[in-house]
Amino acid sequence: MNLRDFEYFNALGELLSFTQVATQFNVSQPTISYAMKRLEQRYGCDLIQKDPSHRFVVLTREGEILKAHVTSILDELLVVDRAIEHAKQNKIHIGFPPLIRARIFSKLLREEGTVNLISNFDLISARSKDLLENLLSGQLDFSLMGSVTPLTHPSLTVELLYEREFFIFVSKDNPLSQKSEVSFADTLDYPFILLERGLAHTGAFQSLNDKYKNKAKVLLHFSDVHTIGQLVKSNIGITLMTDFLPFQDMDGLVKIPLVAEDKVPFYVQYAYLRNAVLDEKLQELIAMLDRLSKEDELV
Repeated sequence: MNLRDFEYFNALGELLSFTQVATQFNVSQPTISYAMKRLEQRYGCDLIQKDPSHRFVVLTREGEILKAHVTSILDELLVVDRAIEHAKQNKIHIGFPPLIRARIFSKLLREEGTVNLISNFDLISARSKDLLENLLSGQLDFSLMGSVTPLTHPSLTVELLYEREFFIFVSKDNPLSQKSEVSFADTLDYPFILLERGLAHTGAFQSLNDKYKNKAKVLLHFSDVHTIGQLVKSNIGITLMTDFLPFQDMDGLVKIPLVAEDKVPFYVQYAYLRNAVLDEKLQELIAMLDRLSKEDELV
């Protein structure tokens, strides 16, 4: 038995055809058959059965068990391959959601030596959900992520850096600006200008909108926080935003807390694979992030 036998079996469990598996790997059909025989000899049972027409195969109960484990084994080996390749190339791939990166970098760059430290990393910008997938597949060595629910995964070590809440931002000319706090129901008469779809912010908005039977109106979506701020300042609409993403110029904008029953948390966390061997430079970055987070708590 060898790794290739597992790869053939995994493909056979998905394609259910010796011919298609042979074509996928550019080998002869007997090569696939011999691999299946080796696996069946090793485990002492039938792993596959051919249908009466011999046009396709089905997995036995034992075959289904092996398929489930083989998929995990091959995924883990791919992660190992990528981790070793990163080490050989002396590269550390770090994920930063663009909006979170702006805030984190503004803090990091105040620290002496940070520029030289960051120059050692290959920085990847993407949405948090995409960064999570890339982290789990080994394409990233470390990533920051934002979410409205705490991130948990059995394969990851996750640490919380910041927990913020969402606010309603309005123009100083908007009637809501006179309120010390608002319920989401109070906002339903005003159009929202939001960040682009698929981000934690739009997820927070949707959870609140669902609660109020989707009565909120969305006028526009933008990827740029400052454009949203300018439009809100002009009283074209209002927005839902965490103050972790500060507007460049707050003059003319009013930040209003949501009432307790409508508060939605925003979590900024970092994560890496639980069995990862962390490079010294990455450990230095993590220590710096932890320290900055604790300093913010004291402010």
